[in-house]
Amino acid sequence: MADSSYLTKIVEPFVVDWVSRHIGTTLIPQQVVVGPRMDGKLVQFAFDGVSVDRQIGLLVSASNTVKPGGLRKLHVDASILLRAPFSRRIMAFINADVLLNFLNKCDGLLPLCEIEMLLCDSLPGDMLARIAEFQAKARKEVGDKGKVWKPGGKRR
Repeated sequence: MADSSYLTKIVEPFVVDWVSRHIGTTLIPQQVVVGPRMDGKLVQFAFDGVSVDRQIGLLVSASNTVKPGGLRKLHVDASILLRAPFSRRIMAFINADVLLNFLNKCDGLLPLCEIEMLLCDSLPGDMLARIAEFQAKARKEVGDKGKVWKPGGKRR
């Protein structure tokens, strides 16, 4: 099975550091309460980056796919980010097509104007190569026939 730990242990922290430098505030991974369950118990969610004062929350997408499953994950991530008690919400992407597809398909379904969208376009070449290697292996494992998915237009 393709090992995605490179994305979670190397790529995502790189993007968190990039966003921290971009906004001038240190962000660290942290769990934050996002709301209660039906039984009243509080639910926490692990955010990729949270400021020390807990006013800024970040979720990172290290995805390079515009397939429907990836879009659903981003929709859920944005929903959770919007429920969290942050005054500033940020989503960071490593792929412009993924960002564009997400905006085209989900803007209006969710109030995405309440989330800053950032594109980290400064990944080192060796990191990009490792990501491509991982994705090729994952595609082969799931029997992906290589259909090229393009960012969709705006939803109806």
